Amino acid sequence: MTMLGTLLTAATLSAGWVVGWNLLERWRDQDASQELILGLQVGLDLLQGIQQHRGLGGQTSREAQQRRTALHQRLEPLWQLWDDDGQYRRWQEVRQAPTDLEAHCQLIENLLQRWRLLELRLRALHPQRPSLVEHCQAIENLGLIRGIGVRAAGHSRCPLELRVRLQYLCEQLLDGPLEPALAQALERLNKEVLDTPQVRLSPEGCYALLTPLIDARLEALRPLVRLERTKSSTSAAACG
Repeated sequence: MTMLGTLLTAATLSAGWVVGWNLLERWRDQDASQELILGLQVGLDLLQGIQQHRGLGGQTSREAQQRRTALHQRLEPLWQLWDDDGQYRRWQEVRQAPTDLEAHCQLIENLLQRWRLLELRLRALHPQRPSLVEHCQAIENLGLIRGIGVRAAGHSRCPLELRVRLQYLCEQLLDGPLEPALAQALERLNKEVLDTPQVRLSPEGCYALLTPLIDARLEALRPLVRLERTKSSTSAAACG
């Protein structure tokens, strides 16, 4: 083989190695993306479940107890996928103390911290991907209004501590744009729980008032964490 032939062969092999390595890296990135996407989806499901458990924990009816039991069963496999022993232990404690508002809030805060880390890792692979964690926090703010509101509605008159927290959270929402359904729900919460000498909204009624609004926001967020969205965003950026 001539020197030229040797060089051409070496160049061909080198190019093949580069192409093969690039494909391997692409597959690795795709696998990592899929794993992170799954983590974000599981995190959203857990967020919804813990928030619902917090709201149901402020109710004493038999139906609320049955719904909490159903939640325990539904969330169990999700906790296995989430694979966080510390948060799972905290969840076991929360299950045994459904009325503990602050324990629920702390668990949700820890969950969102991990959600943020997963999202950062995913955005490192897909820089064009928008951040969604602030949307999760906005959902949690509304979920907290439900959790506090349900407990406030269990009193004949809203306790001062709960009223102050509710008013603060509601004012934060009112400072931004609101769709009519949410504005009406907050107005009803104010009239029937906060600004009244006699609470006129039951805990079950408060839960039913706010749950569809929270669930709608979660459902709107789910498609945004899917990998197809990342691919389309990246392709659009490349075309632009």
